[in-house]
Amino acid sequence: MKKVLFIDYDGTLHDSDAKYAAKLNGILGLDGMQIWKAYLHVHRGIVHVRYPEKHDDFFFHQRLLFDYLKKPYDDKIARTLAGRFRQAQQETWKNPAFFPDALPFLNKVKDKPILCLTTGDYAPEKAKALERVGGMSYFSYAFDKDHLGLKSHSSSYYNNAVMSTKSPLGDVLVIGDSLEHDIAAAKSAGLATVWVNRRDITLMENSPRPDFQAKDLWQVLAYIENL
Repeated sequence: MKKVLFIDYDGTLHDSDAKYAAKLNGILGLDGMQIWKAYLHVHRGIVHVRYPEKHDDFFFHQRLLFDYLKKPYDDKIARTLAGRFRQAQQETWKNPAFFPDALPFLNKVKDKPILCLTTGDYAPEKAKALERVGGMSYFSYAFDKDHLGLKSHSSSYYNNAVMSTKSPLGDVLVIGDSLEHDIAAAKSAGLATVWVNRRDITLMENSPRPDFQAKDLWQVLAYIENL
C-alpha cells in the first residue's frame, strides 16, 4: 500500500450534495440539486478560474449564480440563499451524512504512516466530525485552503501538502471525487490519483485521466492493497 494517503471529504467521504440540495429545494422555484449543481459550476468553473481572489465572496457568487440560472437578481432571495448555504455547510460537519463505505474504509487505512484529509475548507471541523462518528482519530493532518491555498487546476495545493508531510512524491496517493480539483490538480503535482466516481460520470476525451477509477471506497481499498 502507499504510505501516504490524501483523501477528500465532500463527495468522497461525505454526501454533501444531498445536504445542500435538501436545504436549497424550492428556492427560485427550482429543485435543490439544480441550484447546487449550478452553484458548483459558478464556484469551480468561473470563480476559481477567472476570479480566484473572490473565492470567499459569497455575494459575488450569488450574482453569477442568478445570471447562470437566468433569474433576475433579488436581494431578499439572495439573503435566503445565503442563510440556506450556511445551514447546509454547517450540517456537513455538525450533522454529517457519511457514505456507508466511508468509516469502514478509514478504519482499514487508519494505521497508514500518514493519512491526510485534503479538503477545500473547514478541514478541522470535518476531521472532528469523522472522529466523533467513528470514535477515533484518523488523520495526521487536516488540510484546507487556509493551510495550502485553493484547490484548483494548479499544482500548488498538493505541492504544499507534500512539502508539509515531507513525503516523497512516489509515496503519495490522492483520492477524490472531483476530476478538476482532486485529480487534475494532483496529476499536475506529479502524484498518483484515484477517482471516486460515485455518480457514474463518463470520462470525456479531454478529461483528466486518473490512475484508477472506482465506483466506491471498497474498490479503492482493493486497489491500494495491491499497489
